[in-house]
Amino acid sequence: MLALTWAVASHANGQVPSAAPVLREGPMFLAGLSAVPDVPMIMRLLESNGIVVRRTRLVPPPPRNTQDPADSLYRLARRAMADEKYRRAAQLFVELVERFPHSDYAGDALYYRAYSLYQLGSQRDLRDAIDAIEEQARDYPDASTRKDAKTLRTQIESAQARSGDADAAQKVAEKAKMLGEERGCPNEDDDMRIAALQGLMQMDAESALPILRQVLAKRGSCSEGLRKHAVFIVSQKRSDEATTLLLEVARTDPSGEVRAEAIQWLGQAHSARAVAALDSIASNATDDEILDKAIFALSQSREERSDAALRRIAADERKSSHARSQAIFWFGQTHRDADDMRFLRELFSRSRSEEIQGSIIQAMAQARTSEAMRWLIDLARDKSISIEARKNALFWAGQSGADLRQLVGLYDEMKGQTDIQNQLIFVFSQRRDREAIDKLMDIASNDPDRDLRKQAIFWLGQSRDPRVQKFLLDLINR
Repeated sequence: MLALTWAVASHANGQVPSAAPVLREGPMFLAGLSAVPDVPMIMRLLESNGIVVRRTRLVPPPPRNTQDPADSLYRLARRAMADEKYRRAAQLFVELVERFPHSDYAGDALYYRAYSLYQLGSQRDLRDAIDAIEEQARDYPDASTRKDAKTLRTQIESAQARSGDADAAQKVAEKAKMLGEERGCPNEDDDMRIAALQGLMQMDAESALPILRQVLAKRGSCSEGLRKHAVFIVSQKRSDEATTLLLEVARTDPSGEVRAEAIQWLGQAHSARAVAALDSIASNATDDEILDKAIFALSQSREERSDAALRRIAADERKSSHARSQAIFWFGQTHRDADDMRFLRELFSRSRSEEIQGSIIQAMAQARTSEAMRWLIDLARDKSISIEARKNALFWAGQSGADLRQLVGLYDEMKGQTDIQNQLIFVFSQRRDREAIDKLMDIASNDPDRDLRKQAIFWLGQSRDPRVQKFLLDLINR
C-alpha cells in the first residue's frame, strides 16, 4: 500500500485552524491510495501549499514464522524491496516460490515480485509482473494479497496501454466500463475497476468522463466511497466538461462528504466559472465542512474574485469565528503583498475576537517581511490589546525570524511587565542565534526579578550550546 507522510512543524501555542494541514503531534500517514495512482499530482498540490511531503513505498510485512524454511529468503527479499532494489527483490521473491512452493510466504511473494517488476517498468518487466499475478491466482487463490493483486494487475495493464499495447488498453476500458454499469452496492472488485478508470482517464479522457458521470449518478449511501474516488479522478482533467461535472456533484450529491470533496477539487480547475460557483457556495453554506472546503478551494485559485471572496469571508462577522479564521489562514498563505498586509492590519484593528486576532497575527507572520515583523513587535508593545494577543505576536515574531536585536531591546523596554518578559524568554529559548543564549545568560545572572532568572535558567538547561554548561556550573559555585 502506498502512503504519504505529511511532516509539518507544530506550533507551540497550538493556534492553527483545524482544517489547515498542520500536525500537532507528529506525522500523519495517508494510506489507502492504491487505487489512486496519480500520487505525484497530490504531492504537487501539497507542496504548493508549503507542506513537506515524504513518499514511502510498499514494504512487505515483517516475517511472521521463523520456523518456515523460506523465512530467511523472505527477509532478504523484504529488505531489498524496502531499499527499493527492485530487481534484486523480484529475483529473490521468485527464488522463494521456486525453492519453497509450500511456504506460507509463497503466495504473497508472487504479489511482491509483481509489484517490484511494476516499479522497474520496462515492457518485459510488466509482462513478467502479469505472469506472477496469474501464477498467484492459479496456485495460491487464498493468498492474503489476492485482492491487492487484482488492482495491481489493472495498474500494470494501464502502464502497458500507455505504451501502446492495444490489448491492455481494451482490458482497461472494459473494466472501467463495468464500474459505470454496476448496479447496487460496490463489491470487492471495485478497487480494481477504479484503477482501470484512472488508467482510462490518463489514456482517453473523453471515454472516461461518461463512465465517471454514471458512477457519480449513483445515489446509494453504500456508493459514497466510490463517488469520492470518482470525484478525485475527474479533478485530474482540466476541461470545461470536468468542471461541469464537479459543479454538478458539488450542488446535487446527497452526501455532504462527497459534495465537500468536489468543492475542494474545484479549486484546481482555475476557471472563472468554478470560482463564481465557489464564491456562491461559500456565501450560502451553513455546513462548516462545506464552507471549509470552499474556502480552501478559493485559496487555490488565481482569480481576482477568489481574493475578494476570501477577504469578504474573513471580514464577515455573521460567519463563525472558525470560518473566518480559515479564510484568514489561507489568505495569509497565498497573499503577501503590501495591500494584503494592510487589509489584515485593518481587520485586526476592527476585531474584538481573540481567535480572529490570533489568526491575523499568524497570517502576518507568514509574510516574513520586515514590515510584518515591525507590526508584530509593535503589537507586543500595545497595552490596549489583550496580554494573550501580545504574547502571540511575540511568539510568531520569534518563529518568523524577527531581528533578534529588536527582541532583546524589547525585553529591557518591558521591565515590570512580567508576562511579556516571560514570553520573550521563551522566544529566546526557541532561537538558535548565539545572541539569544547570550541574552538568556544575562537574564539568569542579572535580572532583578527572581522568577525571571529561574525561567531563564530553566530554558538554558534545555540548550545544547557548549557555553551553557560552564555558565550553569559557575552560577552554582557563586
